[in-house]
Amino acid sequence: MDVLIMGSLSGRHIADAAQILSLAELEPVRLTHQGAYTGKPGTRIHSDGRMVLKINENRRFPSADVAERWCDLQLQKEKNYAIYHPDRTWLVLTDNGQCLTANLTPQLVPLHQLDFSEIGKEERVRLLTCVLDCYLDFARRFNLKLDDGLSNFALCEAGEGGICYLDDDIYPWDSFTSLSAMLGNWLRTSASLSLDADDWRQMGVLLKPLLRTHSSDAGDMVCESLKDQIVGSHEALKQSFLQALCARHAAAAVDDAEAWPVTGEAIGLIADIHANLPALEAVLRVLDQRGIRQYLMLGDVVGYGPNPKACIDLVRERNMYCLRGNHDHYVAHQGDVRVAMGIMARRTGDWTVGVLEESDRQWLGGLPVRYRSHDWMAVHGAPVDKSFFNAYVYEMTSERNLDFLVDSGIGLCLHGHSHIQGIYARSGGRDMPFTCPERVVLKGLDAALLCPGSVGQPRGGKIIAQAGIFYPHNLTVEMLSLNYDITPLIEDMQRFGFSQDLITRTREGR
Repeated sequence: MDVLIMGSLSGRHIADAAQILSLAELEPVRLTHQGAYTGKPGTRIHSDGRMVLKINENRRFPSADVAERWCDLQLQKEKNYAIYHPDRTWLVLTDNGQCLTANLTPQLVPLHQLDFSEIGKEERVRLLTCVLDCYLDFARRFNLKLDDGLSNFALCEAGEGGICYLDDDIYPWDSFTSLSAMLGNWLRTSASLSLDADDWRQMGVLLKPLLRTHSSDAGDMVCESLKDQIVGSHEALKQSFLQALCARHAAAAVDDAEAWPVTGEAIGLIADIHANLPALEAVLRVLDQRGIRQYLMLGDVVGYGPNPKACIDLVRERNMYCLRGNHDHYVAHQGDVRVAMGIMARRTGDWTVGVLEESDRQWLGGLPVRYRSHDWMAVHGAPVDKSFFNAYVYEMTSERNLDFLVDSGIGLCLHGHSHIQGIYARSGGRDMPFTCPERVVLKGLDAALLCPGSVGQPRGGKIIAQAGIFYPHNLTVEMLSLNYDITPLIEDMQRFGFSQDLITRTREGR
């Protein structure tokens, strides 16, 4: 066998060709799941206790030149990645005309081989947080993901050293699905990791800013995914973690979120107020006349309209269970450009940021993104969207969203965002055309996606305020379309210098 050393990430050489050849002649180590050495089929690993040689027998090259070019590119990528041990070295091995690539790394101890009970409390949390930091920093920089699992990470150096990635493979980014699964696995194995409630609480505190550097909605995605994971007897630990990671202001403006909704009582459905105070007041007058005492606000209190503060105050005064919409999120995070917003929406969003107090923005940012009971749920956008407030339910996405509801055993999802009053439903396995009856009967449907329309910015070409009343006891919804005087709204928009395009669109109900 011929050995060609292509170089290391640091430029240092930890072995010469003769040493590498001697290492390759050793008996390959045994690869086992959760063992000292792990690897995919086709991976051959040799170790002398000081160095580890990893050969991928599935990656064969037609010539040494091609293998050398591949190694050069891999070295450049890995230097840019900055996740591996600095002495990681790439090699070209030629044996009987066969060209393979291999890498050489100092012997490191994978984290899954550590006895966490022998590690100090602070060090346990530090190590796991370092893994999360490495994982999220890489995702943020490259929109790719590392292989999850502690067997893929090791301490680079003894003591207070950083974390190194061990696996050769990099994967497409999956919007926190694997990260959430990894956290769920850590929760289920808390005993072997020697993690108690205080440790998990501290992990939540430390993870929160790491997620925030990735995106403003990353924390919501991870929290909501973890809420759905079953962790068995470790549910209390999960709650300690989530309370630190996903703290919410007054539980969505409801005094007692755990007791909401009141069983048997009708629920007023309100969505997309968009800072339109006259429309909101008109809706509430009718709901008051109907004896409605509890409300579900499906997101977007603010945006487009000139009365954000007054609408926030009224929503809070009525103790509504309020979800966060994309406009609410944009304003709360002072113009996060990664939120799905058009140019006009961003302009009014930026204006709203300037006129609201910090406490109001914090309240908007503290609103939850999803409500779920045992048989129905509510979001601003779409149930399949991991952020729950960016994607839309419409003709092209309704089938996928209905599939999600059926697969999840959820009969109904209430949503906003589309500003179009009506329902997509599936009955007897067949999707039904979009309809908007005055009274919707949900009983007997496989699944339904229902939008009560928009209070402040309906899209039907009429100057109306839309809402609904949900009767959980008999699974019906009454759709409301109400006339109101738009004059005060237009006057406020003109007074605050809103664009003529937006004023015209509001006047025309589109």
